Amino acid sequence: MSDKESLNPAALDALRARFQQQSNKAQKYYAVMHAARGALKSDEAADAWMNAPLAACDGKTPAELVAAGREQEALALANTLTPGAAR
Repeated sequence: MSDKESLNPAALDALRARFQQQSNKAQKYYAVMHAARGALKSDEAADAWMNAPLAACDGKTPAELVAAGREQEALALANTLTPGAAR
């Protein structure tokens, strides 16, 4: 990459900020997923729960809650799960 092709500092800072934001979202998603997996005892059940519209979420999925910045609500729901329980 030549000097002309290199990123300017502002562009690099913007790229870093975007990466950090995406990383934070992923960490929050995986924290909820980890809690669900621990309660439900399988990856498949946790994934199904994360992607199922729930009445407790006003018809949204736990994954949608996390994406909307409501990960604490999703985590609280995940912490109430028991294996085999319908939600």
